[in-house]
Amino acid sequence: MRRLFSIRLAIVAALSLYFVSCTQEDEVVAPAVEEPSDELVDFLVSSGFSKDEIKLEEDVFVIDDDILIAKDEVQKYVDGNRSDLSDARTEHYRGYYLVSNSYVTNIKFYIDSSVPSSWVTAIQGAVSQWNAVNGTKLYMSIVSSSSNANTVIGTGYSSENWVARAYLPSYNGRPGHTMTINTKYNYLNSGYKLFTIVHEMGHIFGLYHTDQTQGYFINGTPSVDSNSVMNSYILPWNGFTSGDVSAVQILYPQ
Repeated sequence: MRRLFSIRLAIVAALSLYFVSCTQEDEVVAPAVEEPSDELVDFLVSSGFSKDEIKLEEDVFVIDDDILIAKDEVQKYVDGNRSDLSDARTEHYRGYYLVSNSYVTNIKFYIDSSVPSSWVTAIQGAVSQWNAVNGTKLYMSIVSSSSNANTVIGTGYSSENWVARAYLPSYNGRPGHTMTINTKYNYLNSGYKLFTIVHEMGHIFGLYHTDQTQGYFINGTPSVDSNSVMNSYILPWNGFTSGDVSAVQILYPQ
């Protein structure tokens, strides 16, 4: 699904209330702002997004500074009448499309040469963390060629408050094809970087935020999970919650 999910994670420092949001585009060259059609906006609002947080930039919807969804992907949802979210209630949510069996058993990441070594370490750690979750067929690897990858991880610079962003799975079952790290936040410590990448990888295989009622509720997950890795605010990495594990096991059972 051409749809981009970007982590609007904010940093919750141990003894402070300092927040850093995690998604939006560089202001150096401001993208053209288009007027999205009412039909598509209405669909996104019905999916749980706030209308005030929806804008269209170069055929990509940017939502709440954290979620990127291609306009043509939203149109596919509308055409497929996938807007019934009446059962969405609480914490763990998934998107409209998941990764198919053809890809989910080995989602391959390519790390662009622009990615600093500290972020490379975080990417490697995030792959290891997801692969260590038992009871799921979800598996990831890092490959040395972009032509052999499902997802390319690169960098960009933005003066805005996003740390990283990523696409969601596409309508044809492919993982999100791009993750972008904002080099403005290269100063973050290793725990925040690991949390960020783990979170973004969750978007790439179909998870939404746990603290926002967007998408489909994942039945069998807890109603409260404030420390989930899919929280929209960056926390110091402290491992997965039981809710995180349940969500992946339910979506991609072994």
